[in-house]
Amino acid sequence: MDPVVLAKGTLALNLVEKLELNYLNSGSIYRSIGYIAEINSIDLNNTDELINIGSSIIFNIKHDSHDVDIIYEDKIINNLIFNEETAKIASKISSNKALRLSLVSIQRSFAKEPGLIAEGRDMGSVIFPNAEIKFFLMANNETKAKRRLNQLKEKGINVSLTQLIDELNARDKRDLTRKASPLVIPDDALVIETDNKSIKDVQKEAMKHIKSSNQL
Repeated sequence: MDPVVLAKGTLALNLVEKLELNYLNSGSIYRSIGYIAEINSIDLNNTDELINIGSSIIFNIKHDSHDVDIIYEDKIINNLIFNEETAKIASKISSNKALRLSLVSIQRSFAKEPGLIAEGRDMGSVIFPNAEIKFFLMANNETKAKRRLNQLKEKGINVSLTQLIDELNARDKRDLTRKASPLVIPDDALVIETDNKSIKDVQKEAMKHIKSSNQL
């Protein structure tokens, strides 16, 4: 099966489990680079250093779970990168054109048997433009902020809904206006409106499309 391109994580992980394919979360790459830059006090505007960090990270696909171990200096750092601070750093450095270009081949290397579910904002437009199946999930920022707020509350992190909405608006503006790989909806993507749908409903719609495309 060719890469299936999605926009967000819950659906992506559900499809990875259901279809038993490999998984790429492009955001985790930028989070990893941001985290490593932060702990080493590296200037986030130092493009050469950021590119060097990217080339020093090892991404090991686990065949038993199809997930990925992110390894830096012989240590798995997956549990260290998924927090609000690294998310903000990742959002900032992701607008770096030279860095984005340096990571294209790394991301494309994930496309191997038995297939790939790729999650990210430029997966269908830049990284895998020829993917057989592409999904673009739509939700207004208030809906996304409420979902994120619930996730953070479960982790004991207190933030305001207004703050999350403002951060999402700022991120969208950066992604829409950046010179490298601006956020676009691929012409051949299936757009799924998720505002009033459960993840089960969204997954059902995605699976129906995959089956109708003869990719199973």
